[in-house]
Formats: sequence, structure tokens, C-alpha cells
Amino acid sequence: MQGSNNLPLFSGLKVEASDNVFLENLHSTRNLETTYYVTDMTQASDFYWIRESGLQVNIGILNVNVIPEYEDVDHESDNKYMLGNPNNSEDKNKFRKIVNNYCR
Repeated sequence: MQGSNNLPLFSGLKVEASDNVFLENLHSTRNLETTYYVTDMTQASDFYWIRESGLQVNIGILNVNVIPEYEDVDHESDNKYMLGNPNNSEDKNKFRKIVNNYCR
């Protein structure tokens, strides 16, 4: 059902626009979707979505990290402390498995 000035009327709620109020009916606005193929992390892009209401949305994409880059760092190990614990707990065994399977 339409109210005056072709503004939507919902369950007794009348929505009025003025010069300082932005009005957009989200029930009838189409979804904006863009597929963007990124080839490397130095790639940047800038584009606009023009909404049916006239709102212009500026979209900027930069510093895309699709695949993280890892670097080796110097680190003094905590292994001596963790494995030197006199308590022979399950945590100690889990830690040992992590060190053996995932650490250099």
C-alpha cells in the first residue's frame, strides 16, 4: 500500500522524507553484489555501487591477504620449560605432539 508522495505505508507507519533525511525502502531495494577476482596482494580496486535511491556507495579494496605470507623469526624456545615440568600430564604430551608435528 502506498502513502502520499509514493512513500511506503507499513502497518499504520507513515514514513516521510525531508531535505535532511535519507529515505530508502529496503523491502523493495535489490541486493548489490559484485564478484572481484584478486590475483595478488598488491592489487587494489575502487568502484561505485549506485543504489536505486540515488545513494552512491564508493567501495575501495586494498591490502588483500588471500594467502598469508609467513616469515621465520628468531625465537628462544619454551620447550625446555614446558617439557622440564616434573608433572607428566596430558598437557605435556599434547605439547610434545604439537612441537613434533608443527614446529621447525
